[in-house]
Amino acid sequence: MKYTEFNIDANKIEFLNSKFGLERVLINGKKISSKFSITGIAHKFKLNSKDYILKSKYTLFGTRVINIQLSENGKLIDTKAIEINKKQHIYWMAFGICVGLLGFELGKLLLENIG
Repeated sequence: MKYTEFNIDANKIEFLNSKFGLERVLINGKKISSKFSITGIAHKFKLNSKDYILKSKYTLFGTRVINIQLSENGKLIDTKAIEINKKQHIYWMAFGICVGLLGFELGKLLLENIG
């Protein structure tokens, strides 16, 4: 799911995020960074001999907004606040419930085998 893009000179930098937290950064359609994140992460890359950092930040259980910052050689050059799809929030809640139930069942099994 594409969230936003930045245009630097003749280059298009795109930020994409899947429903399950896989973030990707593309330059002119070519993937240059791919990381898993729930609350945000920094993607570092070079473009035209300059160092760039694209940071994403998401606050769980807060507003449904991903804040995205693009820095060039350590200087902030652009910031965007993107509202996330409500369905994505529901997917994460369902995932959390499933993981919680699985952890509970595994805990019960461990206690039964120990005792």
